[in-house]
Amino acid sequence: MESNKKRELLKSAEIDPYNKMTTPPSILSIDGVSYGTLGNFSCITGKSKSRKTFFLSLLIASALDNNNIFSRFKSEIPNTNVLHFDTEQSKYHTQLVAKRVIDLLDIEDNITNYKCYCLRPFDSKIRIELIEEAIYNTENLKLVVIDGIADLIIGYNNEDEAIKVISKFMKWTAERNIHIITVVHQNKGDNNAKGHLGSLILQKAETVLAIEKDGEISKVEPTHSRGIDIAPISFSINEYGIPYFVDYATSNSSNHLKKKSPFDYERKVHSNILIEVFKDRKELSSNDFSRFLKHTLGTYSITLGDNAIRDWKTYYEEQKMIYKENQQQPFKLAV
Repeated sequence: MESNKKRELLKSAEIDPYNKMTTPPSILSIDGVSYGTLGNFSCITGKSKSRKTFFLSLLIASALDNNNIFSRFKSEIPNTNVLHFDTEQSKYHTQLVAKRVIDLLDIEDNITNYKCYCLRPFDSKIRIELIEEAIYNTENLKLVVIDGIADLIIGYNNEDEAIKVISKFMKWTAERNIHIITVVHQNKGDNNAKGHLGSLILQKAETVLAIEKDGEISKVEPTHSRGIDIAPISFSINEYGIPYFVDYATSNSSNHLKKKSPFDYERKVHSNILIEVFKDRKELSSNDFSRFLKHTLGTYSITLGDNAIRDWKTYYEEQKMIYKENQQQPFKLAV
């Protein structure tokens, strides 16, 4: 490299401590805490089948959400383009994940600022080239999700390849001013991210979130962070394969869900909830009513399992706030 070029690069890299500091924007806030600043990357870790991809679906949908429909996650950069690459799963299962993102958003219009790709058929070198091509040729791009990083190299313990792919992440995030979220598995014997790759991620990532599955509940906690830690997050999966937040308490003797009764709330609150459930809808099938009710209750920080949702539905019928003209007909709003 010529001396003039070196001096140019040094000048571009120089930091002036007297310049006014500006906090970089983040993709999301979680309970008011910044998550995913532009120019950085973060990582999700967990054992196999701990529902890492389900949690990614929540993050992606939250980044695409312009209506603040999620109770704890808020998009901080509206109308951004999002790229999503799945390196592990087949086209069928990748499409299921993409459809889950769309279902979480619950909007009728086609979402044009979300692109999902299945890279499983390609070798690691081609995967990196395809990701780079998309990153540098997508306008208004702020979030890239890569599930998972291990398939971009040959072996978790190949130190040279691990360094190269992490260097790519740092280059892409800096040059394109984006945030990348990726996924890496944990070792079977402990909770550490696997191999040289995992060790390097822990050093370079802005935030590392670990997911642990306990029965029907998956719990998300920060293990490494360069800023304020987000609060623990717990979620489960409903009968339609859609993740939803739950209140989760841990004691020395047992783990349990905090149950909330419809009798704990005034009728005015219930009226507002049902107005949201039926928003732009004249009638709802029983399954759709349960799904929209669970979603709406989440925006009120009321997180319930499917059995509790049935109790709330029965309550609304008994209070004559919803009704059916006959058992085969959909629900209609009575309030």
